[in-house]
Amino acid sequence: MKQQAHREWWVILAGVMVAVGAARSEAAQAGAWETFFTRQNATAWAVYDDADGVNYEVFWSGSVPGAEYVYSSYTGDSFLSFWADAIAGGGALVGDYPAAKIAGIACDLYLEDLATLDFLDCSVYALGPGGATKRYYHSDVFLAEAFSGNGWWSVPFSFDSPWYYNNGSAWVPVNAKALTAIEHIDFNFYPVLGSAGGTMVGIDDVTLEPTLEAPPLATAVTTGAVRDFSMTFTPGPGLECRVEKMRVPPALGWDAVTGQTGIKGPGPHVFLTPPGSLSEIFRVAAQPAYTMIVTP
Repeated sequence: MKQQAHREWWVILAGVMVAVGAARSEAAQAGAWETFFTRQNATAWAVYDDADGVNYEVFWSGSVPGAEYVYSSYTGDSFLSFWADAIAGGGALVGDYPAAKIAGIACDLYLEDLATLDFLDCSVYALGPGGATKRYYHSDVFLAEAFSGNGWWSVPFSFDSPWYYNNGSAWVPVNAKALTAIEHIDFNFYPVLGSAGGTMVGIDDVTLEPTLEAPPLATAVTTGAVRDFSMTFTPGPGLECRVEKMRVPPALGWDAVTGQTGIKGPGPHVFLTPPGSLSEIFRVAAQPAYTMIVTP
């Protein structure tokens, strides 16, 4: 069972999986979900080994359907970077993250031997705020102390915190929500200096986390002996919504309205109550809807 690191903003992968076609869009998709379920998906990724400065094909664990992932092993104490560009998922993992309302990147990371890990992070090659120089921007690091043992860990890299670039003498913070024109993403593993090498690390379930926000509502009521209530809204990118009705008494909570779940954009959705004279209270709830990407 994959475990969770200490960041509280992370939403566990509980959304809806929908396989999309192989059309090449080259536009970041909120909710894009890389599962490495085919060899083509795996070979769209590469691993950079700093021992020799060479990019290698990742190893693919495709022998167990539904449990695929990619992996590699340290060479001595040199760091490894798993990375993808516009080839992966037809470009679903790169592009303009702010325009796509992407709130961060998440990934399941495998540590064969925690004792060999110094720290890990995520980086993107992107334009900085205001169209600043294109360069690598790095998330906060996760030290080995953030994990309690070997195995799989679900790790979030939020854009709510600053990301950083190196100006040659110091790490400079920037507003991560202003990073645009992302060309590729990297997951970087840094081993403890002096490690003998050979330890395996891997990645799985890479997601572009959608911004969780309630959609704006437009409501209307027709008055008279019979009253109709309508509510119109458009789910945001990478989200699915449901309409809920307050129970009576309110302390009992809320119930999903039958036929008003799994609602997605991009078009508007109209909810119309059955005719009646009773006053009722409704709300709209949103959650991530993850879309499994397919590499041609």
